[in-house]
Parts: sequence; C-alpha cells; structure tokens
Amino acid sequence: MARVIFEIPINAPATAIVEALDTETGIAGWWTPTVRFAGGPGSVMKPSFAQAPMPFELTVDDVSGSTVRWSSSGAFPPHWADTTITWTLTPDQSGTLVHFSHDGWAGDDGPFPSSALTWGRLMDSFKQYVETGTGTPLPGGGEESGR
Repeated sequence: MARVIFEIPINAPATAIVEALDTETGIAGWWTPTVRFAGGPGSVMKPSFAQAPMPFELTVDDVSGSTVRWSSSGAFPPHWADTTITWTLTPDQSGTLVHFSHDGWAGDDGPFPSSALTWGRLMDSFKQYVETGTGTPLPGGGEESGR
C-alpha cells in the first residue's frame, strides 16, 4: 500500500493546529472555502472543490492535543476509499512538529501522484494559515458540488 507523508515545523502551539484541523473555519482557511463541518470525533467533514463533481466525506476518528485522524467515509473520491489521514503533533523548540500521513492507498499509480502533489502544496497553505491566519486554499465548489 502507498502512503503520502510530510513533516513540517509550525511556529504555533498544538492547540492552534487542532483548531485549524477540527473547525469549519480552520478547514476553510487552508484547504477549501466550501466545507460543511461541525467538528469533533464522529463528525463528518464535507469539503467540496471546483474540480470535483461532489464533496468528499471524511469522518473524524480522533481529536486530541497530539493527534487528529480522519477516515474517508464517502463514495467520492473512489481512490480515497479505505484511506486514513493522520496528523501527529509533537511540541518542539519553535512550536510544533506536524507529521502528516495519508495511508491506505491501493497503489502508487493512477491518481496517487497528483494527490500527493496536492497535499504537498496544501502543507504550505496549512503552515501559512496556522502561523499567520491566512492560507491559500484550493478553489471551492459551488451548488453543483453539493454545497
């Protein structure tokens, strides 16, 4: 199985990182401005994107001061089926070291390379959002995306 992994230092406490990962405002600030999300364990996040025909669906499995974990729970996108996204937060001298992993991919072909590239670009947006309050989210979806 293939996996996407990044490790980024963020000059902010873990609480600010969790807020960016577990609130609708946070997700809208760095990933996509069109998202429906109550936050908290058991909630379902529905981010939508301009290039996607329908929203993604991710269930929040865990939220703590050191871990945020989401699992793909919808039919779209099909290549995300049975994958999990885990953010592991470790305090360090300048703030927090964030270890990101998107695990469970069936293989490293097809849509995997472009998804890995997109996550890489989003890591910059995420870091910028947490540190400054302004990220560069992907274009959001409209009514046609289920929003």
